[in-house]
Amino acid sequence: MTETKREKILQRIMQVIFAVYILLLLRFILFKYAPLTSFWDAFFLRKREYNIIPLKATFEMVRGLSPIRLIENIAGNIILFVPFGVLLPLAFKVERSTIVYGCAASVLAEIIQLAFAMGAADIDDVILNTLGAVIGYVAYRIINHCIKNREKMLTIMAVLLSVGLIAGVIILYFAGYLMDGFPNIIF
Repeated sequence: MTETKREKILQRIMQVIFAVYILLLLRFILFKYAPLTSFWDAFFLRKREYNIIPLKATFEMVRGLSPIRLIENIAGNIILFVPFGVLLPLAFKVERSTIVYGCAASVLAEIIQLAFAMGAADIDDVILNTLGAVIGYVAYRIINHCIKNREKMLTIMAVLLSVGLIAGVIILYFAGYLMDGFPNIIF
């Protein structure tokens, strides 16, 4: 089956949405502790922290943090990568490797955090991020199964993902501001 011109345009739109998502992902994972107005302040901002024992940090959170903070950490790490699992196969027609790429992106983010002391590198984050990519990919497969016409699916998903990304940024910004007074999340 040949790709129509409209499908190619929608494919490019999905690639742009994916690029915007990746930029937002970098913002929330790597540059959460410094305003982008002083980009370099994010590097070597904290001491190097890491955890390579699966679920150790999560169990420590269960004992030490409030339930809201625990849910925020677990759900946040999962939700952050759900769009990855949906967007990657839509934007680049990469299906079989989507979960591997999601895991690799998470591992890379944790390595960067460790190397540049930009946050705590944690295997739990990799596990939860990968779970998010899996959930996103399953959602993609379900949508792909339900909507057989690729052009129609790309149109619907472009609208939904654009609105979702905008809403997600607004929600994350205001939730962070209300909970912690995040003046550092200002774009």
